[in-house]
Amino acid sequence: MLDSFGLERSIEPRHALAQQAWKIDNTMALRPDEVLIDVKIININLVSFNEILDETGGDSDLLCQRILEIIRERGKLHNPVTNSGGMLYGSVVELGPSYPNSCQIRPKDEIISLSSLTVTPLRISRILRIDYESAQLEVEGQAILYASSPVVKKPADLPLRAVIAAMDEAGAPTRTHQTVQPGQEVLVLGASGRIGLMCGYAARDKMGSSGRLVGIVRDQEDRVQLERYGLFDEVLALDATDLNAFCGGAHTEIAQRFDVVINCINTADTEVASLVAVKNRGTIYFATICCDYKFVALTAESIGKEIRVIPYTGFLEGHAEYTLELMRRFPQMQTAIQRRLRGTPEAVSLPGQEPPPRPEADGEEDGGSGYIFRSRESKATLRQALKVARYTSNVMIYGESGVGKEIIARVIHQNSERKSFPMIKINCAAIPEHLLESELFGYEKGSFTGASSKGKLGLWEAAQNGTLFLDEVGELPIAFQAKLLRVIQEKEIVRVGGITPIKVDVRIIAATNRDLGRMVQTGSFREDLYYRLNVYPITVLPLRKRRADIVPLAKYFVERYNREFGLQKALGVKTLEFLENQPFRGNIRELQNLIQRLMIMTDYQIIEVRDVLQALSADLSEAGAPAEEPAVPAFQAALEGGSLKEMLGRREREILRLYQQQYKSTRKMARLLGISQSSVVRKLHQYGLQAEDV
Repeated sequence: MLDSFGLERSIEPRHALAQQAWKIDNTMALRPDEVLIDVKIININLVSFNEILDETGGDSDLLCQRILEIIRERGKLHNPVTNSGGMLYGSVVELGPSYPNSCQIRPKDEIISLSSLTVTPLRISRILRIDYESAQLEVEGQAILYASSPVVKKPADLPLRAVIAAMDEAGAPTRTHQTVQPGQEVLVLGASGRIGLMCGYAARDKMGSSGRLVGIVRDQEDRVQLERYGLFDEVLALDATDLNAFCGGAHTEIAQRFDVVINCINTADTEVASLVAVKNRGTIYFATICCDYKFVALTAESIGKEIRVIPYTGFLEGHAEYTLELMRRFPQMQTAIQRRLRGTPEAVSLPGQEPPPRPEADGEEDGGSGYIFRSRESKATLRQALKVARYTSNVMIYGESGVGKEIIARVIHQNSERKSFPMIKINCAAIPEHLLESELFGYEKGSFTGASSKGKLGLWEAAQNGTLFLDEVGELPIAFQAKLLRVIQEKEIVRVGGITPIKVDVRIIAATNRDLGRMVQTGSFREDLYYRLNVYPITVLPLRKRRADIVPLAKYFVERYNREFGLQKALGVKTLEFLENQPFRGNIRELQNLIQRLMIMTDYQIIEVRDVLQALSADLSEAGAPAEEPAVPAFQAALEGGSLKEMLGRREREILRLYQQQYKSTRKMARLLGISQSSVVRKLHQYGLQAEDV
């Protein structure tokens, strides 16, 4: 039975349902209970299409490359950011001998698959045209449908593009028809969009001439256009994300007026408007995947409002048939949908499958999270974070101190369904062992000497419904690791001095600069806890292995401290070149501290190489240069005159001299400087410095 859901095609992880799998097998070798489709059009979910469009800056070539990249990575069109896909139209090529064929399809039949592209094995060889209005792409490719995949034959009496667009959202009008009752007052948010129009017609179909149907649109132009259809009793142009404009001033009558609110807006931050507009004991139906249903339920609880929340519904039995019949009964619905698809598909021609290089900029930043990058390595790390963000899996982030592990954790949290709830950071190395349990799990009043008379909420419980970031998890005492494992397994805590388990729903992201695998082997980290935390590992490379990030990061910190300190300084061109070639053992943290020091200590607006050398030399002096031989004045004298190459040579000699004085062993020098021991020995001889330990 489970084979009919494509279980055997799941690769990562094996035997997962195709929707849950990160990657599926998209080889087109037909299995007995499958059907092979020649794909002609893919209709991408609007939320997914808009996200990819935004990510690629509206560039058609980059948009196509990103779509092809997702398919190559995952074997399906499953956007890791929005967790959505779309659907396809094509013709039947071949049916497997055990395919149940409940829809009576035959080879060469043109069909629309009602299965999401998030579960459909897909291969696209070429993208021919993009229709930006409908998010439809004309393609050349193939797909596999499972025994359980619902399909509908192309109707001969309806326009194809409108049918494909309607089938992608067929669950919304069907659920609306089931939810709305005659005589009710019904509000549709986003009434002029495709989903809003379909839900409006479904509501009118159920209500007839009774009740009152009101539509909310974005602007006056949409209002005038929508009023021409005669579908809604009233159309208002309001911003559903602006609560004051939405229910203040002349529109106070909207508040708590409607029996049913149908939210069809494809952006977030409209949940409160829905909650304000609905009556007590009314119903809110979210017809798109963008809204946060948990937030709505908790907010309703906080204001003492009893509501029924119906989340996004992708599939309902008979939803395709109902939607097609709705289009036939309301010819103006066809016209309205086609008007939304009035754009002309844009032809695209990609010379190859590899993505073209993007124009180089100072750097990129992910959604204000502080993740500044330019390198391919960092972009790959960001994509990993976005991939796992929409899942509930625990994540382990590896990386040296100062590489930005907490920023990656923040990216995951901010792009997850838990973003409306807190991300609580716990530095496992900073909490004394005897306080770990009470800090993490809290305590009941009077549970120990010095305890607060009111008790205390633990950090674990404070992260309820959100994300718990366990930083430096490798520093946890072995004795406490068993308690942590139990909490993760049972998803409940017991406060110190308490006896009642408290259920806590948190997503765990851990981070460490240590080799946990080796610690497991040596017995200093529990193997069972390791496997609980290490579900999805992400490694953040040190700055020296992603040097392309150094310049955008340096510029970012200069701009930041210019704002903070009221300065107008900048890094010289040669200074940027010099910084890009530094090892930065302390990674981003070291770079940030260096820039802050340079902003304070320099006297001119342009920061030159000599300023950086002076600051770095001061670091080395503080690290252990003998007091009777101060490094800074001698080195400042060595900077006078000469080319950049000569100055760098003197700088290299000084570094080697100071490291040799401090560490003696060339083996240790090589390890700290990130070069081979033979290179250290060769350079010491080159600069006339004796190699004492080779």
